[in-house]
Amino acid sequence: MSPRLKITKYVIERLSQIDTSETTGCLYGLMYDGILLVVGLSLELFENGKNTYNQLLLYLPAEIELCGVVKFSDSLIIENKTKEVLQDVDITDNPLVIIISKNKDMKAYFSVHDKFEETNYEVMESDELWKQFLHVRLNTVLPLTCEATIAGVKNILQNKRKKIASGQVSFHIDGTAVYLFGIASDVGVTGTSTEANIGELIDSLSPEQPSRKKKLNTHTLEIVPVNAVMKTTKDILSDKLVKTAVKMMTTQRKPAFCISMPLKIDTLAMIHRNTKLSELYTVLVEAACRSLRLLESVLLEQLGQEGIGDGAGLRLPETFHYLPQELGHFLTRVVPKDIPDESMEKERMLLHEQLALPLDKPIFRRGNAYTTYGGRLVNPHEALPLPSTSPHITVALVRGRYTYHHYMQDNFNDDGWGCAYRSMQTIFSWFRYQGYNTTNIPTHKEIQQCLVKIGDKPSSFIGSKQWIGSTEVMFCLETLLGVQSRIIFANTGSELQSYTPELIYHFQKHGSPIMIGGGVLAHTIIGVEYNAETNETRYLILDPHYTGADDLTTVIGKGWCSWKNSDFWNKTAHYNLCLPQTRPCI
Repeated sequence: MSPRLKITKYVIERLSQIDTSETTGCLYGLMYDGILLVVGLSLELFENGKNTYNQLLLYLPAEIELCGVVKFSDSLIIENKTKEVLQDVDITDNPLVIIISKNKDMKAYFSVHDKFEETNYEVMESDELWKQFLHVRLNTVLPLTCEATIAGVKNILQNKRKKIASGQVSFHIDGTAVYLFGIASDVGVTGTSTEANIGELIDSLSPEQPSRKKKLNTHTLEIVPVNAVMKTTKDILSDKLVKTAVKMMTTQRKPAFCISMPLKIDTLAMIHRNTKLSELYTVLVEAACRSLRLLESVLLEQLGQEGIGDGAGLRLPETFHYLPQELGHFLTRVVPKDIPDESMEKERMLLHEQLALPLDKPIFRRGNAYTTYGGRLVNPHEALPLPSTSPHITVALVRGRYTYHHYMQDNFNDDGWGCAYRSMQTIFSWFRYQGYNTTNIPTHKEIQQCLVKIGDKPSSFIGSKQWIGSTEVMFCLETLLGVQSRIIFANTGSELQSYTPELIYHFQKHGSPIMIGGGVLAHTIIGVEYNAETNETRYLILDPHYTGADDLTTVIGKGWCSWKNSDFWNKTAHYNLCLPQTRPCI
């Protein structure tokens, strides 16, 4: 019997936006409880006879596998190349085929005994996806010592994959007494019941939180840290050697050079919360093997370059995990350490094209990588109720990730004078987490030093408690980030209403937060809503004057991030707005 079919909202949205015809793509998904859940897709051009989905699978979390194809065509006729893809599907006995017609009608079929049977499907919303699934993140370090040749690297890493797959390695779930063992030990699971599932274990570790707070924390993903335990890795895991991991040694011996480096495995698996701990072992093995293959590909590519054939200049591979809003699933990239983002633009361009992602903004630069954000709140506005979807109401919001910066953070007292500094820090965070740059978010002192350096302020300004405004924010963005800004001057708070179309255009085109200063106050605008029937505008305000802890319930409940009507602005004060601009890049 064919499985039930569910497709994430992310996949549905991307399929609806692809404007092409007679093109084939691949579908990626995972199985749970008799359900096939489609979580990803790629477009396949079959250039030079290569099936690029084989490499793309290594970028995806373990448990996500090739599950079918999508055709942008009115025909269900399957070409030979597409048949080859379907033959590679082993996650289910019934490969999936989705047909999207020229008028965007979508139908799904399962292959049953070489015949295609149409099937219904359900759309899984994003909230439900993150509620049902979590991620396991495996981190460990393995020693790599071999001849500095392509054959040498291939052989040693193949042996390491075999060793991991042989059951000789065990895994420890951080923060618990739970260990997972392979077939070589005849133990299985220790530290908990063999029937326990991963969701129950995680819930037992988390102290009871107020249900409202848990509900509001929309941006938090559950990522379970795991490490590998191998007798042969005891020395390489020592603090002393890990601290020297930034350097790679090559020693000459006859008749060849030798590579000696600590190889860091950092890999993810996406699993349903009902997955039993006894089943997690094989998932982690697959995740580790995917990571080793990615690490191998980066090392081999370097060894194949001119001048690195003897290992000289070989760079340690670095792993980055990405969770683009457009995808709805993690994607992992491994790149040589310290290689500039600018030099990898061609590779990123191909990845954007393969994944049908926009070609005018960064998604896979280092700054885009998933991070914990140092405990700050990320996109608190996402916890607010969705604005009205009425036809006469236009809503434009900040796009992408930012962190909320406000008074008294970082153990620094700027209460009463630092609101514009904090607003600028929020803007800096947006440019950093969108991948436009990797510049650290500046402190108040660094902002003041920048303004003194460019001649805008006297040297006595450094260390003072003097206010800054939109113009100073513009100067710092240009000097520290190379970002151009547009300044809007409004003579009164009432006049702001007339600039509503320009604010809507800004969020639709650029998507960056806006700093607004008036009188002695500064705020951050992260959205605007215009009602054409009533000619009224509402502003989504992120207030930097908040002095409390980074608690989402308080920030939302007390209105520090909320929609404000036009009367929020002082009708007699003049206002200056700084609108940071973006430029197309990838």
